[in-house]
Amino acid sequence: MRHFKNTERKKLIINMAYGMTEPRFNYYYNTLRSEPETEGVIEWLNTIPKEQWTLAWDGGRRWGHMTTNLAEAINSILKKTRNLPISAIIMSTYKRCNALFIQRGKEVDAKLRADQVYTEIMNRAMRDAESKANTHHVLEFDRHSTRFLVQETINPRETRPTGTFTVRLHDNWCDCGKFQKLHMPCSHVVAACKHVHHDYKSYIDPVYTLQYVSNVYNELFGELPNESYWPDCEEPQIIPNPEKIRNKKGRPKSSRICTEMDMVEPGQPKRCSLCRNVGHSKKKCPYRQGSSSHQP
Repeated sequence: MRHFKNTERKKLIINMAYGMTEPRFNYYYNTLRSEPETEGVIEWLNTIPKEQWTLAWDGGRRWGHMTTNLAEAINSILKKTRNLPISAIIMSTYKRCNALFIQRGKEVDAKLRADQVYTEIMNRAMRDAESKANTHHVLEFDRHSTRFLVQETINPRETRPTGTFTVRLHDNWCDCGKFQKLHMPCSHVVAACKHVHHDYKSYIDPVYTLQYVSNVYNELFGELPNESYWPDCEEPQIIPNPEKIRNKKGRPKSSRICTEMDMVEPGQPKRCSLCRNVGHSKKKCPYRQGSSSHQP
């Protein structure tokens, strides 16, 4: 968007990035290349290694993640502490992380005691895969029950076209790409396993188990002793530069760091943050509580 400012080409590039297979990537790549006046866009894309921005060439290292949501979550938690002195920032971060470790660890341990094995996200994904697998037709292609051809049949809940997919269990491979990229069985793998009475859950990566999540919180934070027990500090004292002290007048700015994702696409009208309609702002919104212009 910063270089070419074209919404339609942006959508094609996003589809290229999220495509889990090379044929899927190539489809959108050729679509973009066939459009007029896209030579500069293609040249710009070719300068970036595909491993850095596509799922199709990531080797399964991304686990399906294509955003910086984790960094944004940490930034949101520590947002109110960024204007504190350095020592206070360190102490606040330490205590906050300790509290979250204790809270999350207890929640996971309670689920383990209730005999839950997988995370809620995995349970929902497997229920959806099992539902779709019931509409698939499976052909077996070897006597060792590792190679299959899975044909999707018409599902009234799905609007996308059906297709045929190769499944190779010994290679952890499915033509749809989800098996390799997300490290969990897709509906085609579930259908193949059910066809030969295999337990498809054996192909779920241990990362999705609650025990694996619980291990994250095993390392506990140490309690801090009273300051009278601290050893004397022999490091040089650091004095802040008075010329760089922030002006105390006015409200300090405290907002997230903006990136290219925050850029507003050209031609998009500004909308009210309350009702999402155009033509006015939040202050003049007719649906604002207490507004005299609001009509019931």
